[in-house]
This record gives sequence, C-alpha cells and structure tokens, in this order.
Amino acid sequence: MLLDINTGILEQVDGSASFSFGPTKVITSVAGPLELTKSKNEIPNSPFIDLNIRPETGVPSTREALLESKVLKVLESVIDVSQYSLKQIQINNQIVEPGEDSQYTVNELAAVINSTFIALLDSGISLKASFLASVCAIDESHKLIVNPNETQLRHSVSQHIVVFSLSDGKCKNLLYSDSKGKFTESEYFQALDNCSSEIEVQIPAVREFLVEKVKRDYVWKL
Repeated sequence: MLLDINTGILEQVDGSASFSFGPTKVITSVAGPLELTKSKNEIPNSPFIDLNIRPETGVPSTREALLESKVLKVLESVIDVSQYSLKQIQINNQIVEPGEDSQYTVNELAAVINSTFIALLDSGISLKASFLASVCAIDESHKLIVNPNETQLRHSVSQHIVVFSLSDGKCKNLLYSDSKGKFTESEYFQALDNCSSEIEVQIPAVREFLVEKVKRDYVWKL
C-alpha cells in the first residue's frame, strides 16, 4: 500500500507531519520541549507527554482517550526521556479521515503512531529508536489481510496492530501489540510475521522521504 507522508505542514510548532495509508489520514503537531505549566504534571527524571487525539468530527470521547493510552505506551519506550527531565512535550493528533467504522480503531491507531514518529523527527525530539506500526485482520475464512479496508474490517473476526522498533532496514523489537476478536495462537504469530514483513516493505519509502527532508532542511545556501 502506498504511503503519503509530509512534514513541516503547520506553523508555530516545533514539528508537524501528515501520514496516510489507504483512506486513513492523520495530521500531527509536536511542540517542545516546553517548560511545565502545572506542577501536578511533574514526573521525576522524565518529561510529561501531553498527548491528544481529536476525532474527525465532534469532541474527543473515551474512544480517543483509549487510543491515547495505547500511543503513550509506545512513546514512553522510544522517547529519550533522560534528555527532557521536568519538561513537557505536547503532541496533538487530528484524525482527518478514519478509514474505518467507529467500532474499529486499528487503522487510526497505526496512522497516529506513524504520523507521530515522523512529527517527532521533524521536531528534533531525541528518540532511542525508530518505529513503525502495521495492521492486519483475519476474516471469517481465516484468511489474514494486511492493511484491511473498511469492508474487510466489517467482515473480519479479529483485528491486530503491531509496532516494531527498526534497525538496518529490519524490524528489531516488538514495542507494542494489540488484538481484538477471536483468533488462535498460531494466527496471532502469523499476524506478527505478516505485519513485520509489511513494515519492512514500507521502510525504504519512509527512509527515502526522510533523506530528502534532511537534504531540503540542511542544504547550504551561499
């Protein structure tokens, strides 16, 4: 599946990005590191990550709060927290197009994670690892589908999202996984294998975009 990635799309923030695959699209902004404005948010030897996810329409609900808690688990493992003690990093995600019915969240969650990764790079926030997310579903005939669309999700019996750290163009460590529905142990491990393979297929496109971005940002002008 083709990816569409852009950075530097928002002003008055330290980093921003848009990420889309298929019909799902997210825009992310990053501001920070900032001085803490509330003492209650102080976390010893760590920054306060102020993460917000806004739905396509309406106001955030418990659905978005659940997504935020899942994304935070990934970010807390990859942001180099030792660099930002008693600071605040503000990350805002806007769902532009969910690409799935409201009872599903896998496509939006993957897009938020990937968009946040690109926006963090754009902002210059120090990371301990690069990372990407991928999604798959298993349908009623037990067929595994990578990057399922809305129709395929409706006819699926389980949905899976995985996030891997990256090293030398390969998936290295499993940072996060989340599954919903009915599936066997072998189907779960098959989902991990297929999602990691899909991530490795997408790595060259992401790397090429980032290389071109660095060339644009740091070109010497005489």
